[in-house]
Amino acid sequence: MEYGVVDLSFPLATITPTLDAGVLHVLAATTAGCSGAEVHRRLGHGSDEGVRKVLARLVAQGVVLVDRPARDRIYRLNRDHVVAPHIEALTRVRDEIVGSIRSEVASWEVEPSHAGLFGSFARGDAGSDSDIDVLLVRPDSLAGSDEDAWLEQLDRLDRRIRAWTGNAAQIVDLTPANLGLMAREADPLVDSWRAEDIQVHGEPLLELLRRLR
Repeated sequence: MEYGVVDLSFPLATITPTLDAGVLHVLAATTAGCSGAEVHRRLGHGSDEGVRKVLARLVAQGVVLVDRPARDRIYRLNRDHVVAPHIEALTRVRDEIVGSIRSEVASWEVEPSHAGLFGSFARGDAGSDSDIDVLLVRPDSLAGSDEDAWLEQLDRLDRRIRAWTGNAAQIVDLTPANLGLMAREADPLVDSWRAEDIQVHGEPLLELLRRLR
């Protein structure tokens, strides 16, 4: 089965054009309001003119309100509009994905020593072509049926991430011994995990690394 993908930076793009999605995402993230130039700066792509055209269209639709102070127009999401709760819900898709992964791993029969997310998704700058990177550190020992159950769990997580988001999962499956070796050899991947890791289950990564070094 093939799935479409979610733009993980601007999930509203699943139902509205990308520039519109980005503008709505910026406005949903603040209650103070933004000038057109500030919306463009926070969005980080598109042209200033394009952003202003989107804002004008959203104002005409009533989804965005505009105040007209002396110097510049200030735009804000119309939170009384019937679509506002749905817009805000879509901007929280990243948290929903983290929660779904957390619940899935918590249900596993064979628990990991650590499970976390890293990479562009964890940093918050993933796009529609981004993988969801998952770090899984096995329990201290696996043998026989536990090994089979562990691999089945990883396969199920891979399939569920694809079903939830349309994006592929990139799962790094390590033994504690291999993680400890990578840390001792100053592997740059370990530094990125330290900086980016969103813990979803098990021992905190920094504590695990201290114990394994």
